[in-house]
Amino acid sequence: MTDPHYDLLVRRRDLVAIGADHTVRGSLRRNELVRVTAGIYADSERWKALDPLLRHRMLVLATAERLRTPVVFSHYAAAALWGIQLLGEWPQNVDVTLERASGGRSDGRMIRHCTGLESTEVFRVGELMVTSPAQTVVDLSRILPFPDAVVAMDSALHRNRAGGILTTTRDLLDRCSAIEGKPGWRKAWAAANFATPLSDSPEESHSRVQIHLAGFPRPELQQRFVYSDGFVADTDFYWREFDHAGECDGRDKYRNPAFLRGRKPEDVVIAEKNRENRLRRIVRTVSRWEPADLYPPSRMVNILVRAGLPRSRR
Repeated sequence: MTDPHYDLLVRRRDLVAIGADHTVRGSLRRNELVRVTAGIYADSERWKALDPLLRHRMLVLATAERLRTPVVFSHYAAAALWGIQLLGEWPQNVDVTLERASGGRSDGRMIRHCTGLESTEVFRVGELMVTSPAQTVVDLSRILPFPDAVVAMDSALHRNRAGGILTTTRDLLDRCSAIEGKPGWRKAWAAANFATPLSDSPEESHSRVQIHLAGFPRPELQQRFVYSDGFVADTDFYWREFDHAGECDGRDKYRNPAFLRGRKPEDVVIAEKNRENRLRRIVRTVSRWEPADLYPPSRMVNILVRAGLPRSRR
């Protein structure tokens, strides 16, 4: 599997070939290099610039280089290879799934899931064997908390993903049916039925789960409002009965160059404020919360309650 960041990996064997092997220890000591896995390093500055998903992908690719026998990359490793977003931290070791009789043990480098491959959907991606996107998020859903499971499934379903969606709800349900009766399958089934292609970020997915668990009515997602002058605003959540819009406002739009698109952060703040003011002229109530308000979820719940949104159940 190729990756645009793959060239940041530095291999000890290449340094030996040019007689520069002795520089590794000094570079590590000066924090110029970081150790990705045994015998493979990366430039520190470029490594720090990667987000956690990409760092885990590089760890998986570096580990794959050192394997002498074929394996199927699964769980977190497969999620990183497919670009599936997750909540929380990524692990420091690499997940692989093996046949039951393989007898392999987990170690500091790999977590071996010796659960068998007879009902596992596997794709070949380049030179690697990887569980399919649907299989990957179903496997993760069996071991993750429900909000995390929904985040993974929403990411795989995302309708605006560059390169197209990774899977469909039907695929998710088929993979759940294939593991019926196994530990965690009911949670995976529930997550698959709750997941949607309309969530644009892990924070939106997490918010939707907490809205559901708190007993609020089910909102409409990505509701579009068109102003008389043609200006368009899409809201993350909308409760039509109460004319109440909700938005999870992450800070990436004010910091990430990909979102700034050459603008200054203060210009983006002003534009967002103007957008909200216009939205408030046609929607009775607008509630906003940050991703930090999801920890604990009661903070987001209190924001909606104080804004007057009723809870149909507790």
